Amino acid sequence: MSAIDAYPWLAEPWERLRCYIETGRVPQGLLITGTTGVGKALLAETFARRLLCREGGESACGHCQSCVLFEAQTHPDYLRVEPAEPGKAITVDTVRGLIATLSLKPQYSGRRVVILTPAEQMNAAAANSLLKTLEEPDAHTTLLLLSEAPEQLPATIRSRCQRLEIAIPERQQALAWLQGNGCGDDASVLLSLARGAPLRALSFAASDVITQRANFFRTWCAVVQRKSDPVTAAEQWQKSSCEQLVGWMGAWTVDLIRLRAAPGCGRIDNPDLRDGLQATAARLNLAALFRYLDLLNATRRQLGGQVNRQMVLEELLIRWSDAASTRNEHT
Repeated sequence: MSAIDAYPWLAEPWERLRCYIETGRVPQGLLITGTTGVGKALLAETFARRLLCREGGESACGHCQSCVLFEAQTHPDYLRVEPAEPGKAITVDTVRGLIATLSLKPQYSGRRVVILTPAEQMNAAAANSLLKTLEEPDAHTTLLLLSEAPEQLPATIRSRCQRLEIAIPERQQALAWLQGNGCGDDASVLLSLARGAPLRALSFAASDVITQRANFFRTWCAVVQRKSDPVTAAEQWQKSSCEQLVGWMGAWTVDLIRLRAAPGCGRIDNPDLRDGLQATAARLNLAALFRYLDLLNATRRQLGGQVNRQMVLEELLIRWSDAASTRNEHT
């Protein structure tokens, strides 16, 4: 039994990976895409473990020396390439170090597997350095590039990799899985917070994220009502994940657009916040909401680079405060 069996939405992409092995056509470069929390890393690690296993079969055996080394995170032919710090770029020196290692023969398994994540955080020099390796692949090496934003990768990198997309599972399937993993009545809210990604939703269940989000939402509403200073609010928020806050504001703004366009809208992504969303929607117009959503989407893309997150939050909250002044525009 494969570890993937516990994650039903990964069954189809795992079958495709198994077919690569069974047909002897394992790609040298594979780009695995999907949102955070959908299981990219789990799938890639399971594939790497199976490729390095000496026993073979549908999944890694778990008991051969290769599997033992993999489990202990000491397998010499399993490499991970990541930023030195979260949010930082993968540098050209890091990629050059990888290339130097790849010039040597595998030490143990006759095969080497590299996981590079998140691939979109390679800077331009690093991506250019990796390109030659993808153009002239080593038959013994498989490069697995994991990315939440593949459109940010150079086209030359994307074109030299086969691609496997991990889709968000159907909501009912994800809810059933979360409830089976102890999330109970919070499963629906947690899944909405995670934008449909089950593993991320499960990680939220272990924290006080629902209460934290409610507090941020109250402050956000107070800013647009001019009851809270946006710069002060940004200072209070700056110790929290900017990516998470921008994601929440994006989801709230989408719900506001739905409620402004159709006040009786039955489906929103944040049903537990409906009353506050409905009251806020009545204060704004669709043009202002769509402009703000565009700003949030642009900001989300910027967060993949080197930006001052404090200033990002200040701009977002100042612009949000200003949104109320456009209330009388045509809707």
